[in-house]
Amino acid sequence: MDKEILTNAGLTLREADAYLALLELKESTVSNISKKTKENRTHLYDTLSALSNRGLVSSVIKNGKKYFRPASPNKLIDYLKERQSIVEDYLPELNNLYKPKIISPVVEVYDGQEGIKTILREVLNENKGWLCLGSTGKSVEIIPFFLEHLHKQRIKQKMPLRVIYNDDKRGRARGKEIENQRYTEVRYMPKTSPSTTYVYGNNVATIIWEKDKLVAIKIDDKDVADAYKSYFEELWKIAKK
Repeated sequence: MDKEILTNAGLTLREADAYLALLELKESTVSNISKKTKENRTHLYDTLSALSNRGLVSSVIKNGKKYFRPASPNKLIDYLKERQSIVEDYLPELNNLYKPKIISPVVEVYDGQEGIKTILREVLNENKGWLCLGSTGKSVEIIPFFLEHLHKQRIKQKMPLRVIYNDDKRGRARGKEIENQRYTEVRYMPKTSPSTTYVYGNNVATIIWEKDKLVAIKIDDKDVADAYKSYFEELWKIAKK
């Protein structure tokens, strides 16, 4: 099973390893969990303690030995809801602190997978339609699980997506994968750039999908976003289906 599912839910890699091991073992001592996860027993106690605090692990004493049991995976949902509730309670205060002093346009740089995921989550949160220009098809090779979840959520929100893929082997292959998704339209043009540009709300984000230099540059400005939307519409007219 892909541990990214659990790390995306907020668990550390060690916590994910221990929890998955316990799901398989059903009930076990630290010694057996350590053998399965290859984690040092001293560190493992700390990991199990953290999982216990999250409500994902419980323990019982049998014949003087301590055995650990996994909680139902449904507890992950409860844990996520609790984290969300905590953040929501403090959102007014956090938003007061956040109020930007810089007048638009605002330019920001996002590095690595987590930075790109931040951009994509923002696309969902804006929920005002999504235009993709010069899509390379490389994204699914870099964050496959996250993209699968993203599109499921996008479709659930009924958010329209229009994509102009590079008209090459990789672009065509990726286009065929998603063109049958609901609220999705796909077209193709000759490769014009090694990067991909997203336009959503008042934002324009340009992403370089290379594993060794994964980076996004985002511009938050209505006039810039409107200009890109107009540019996209002109290209859409001449792009091939």
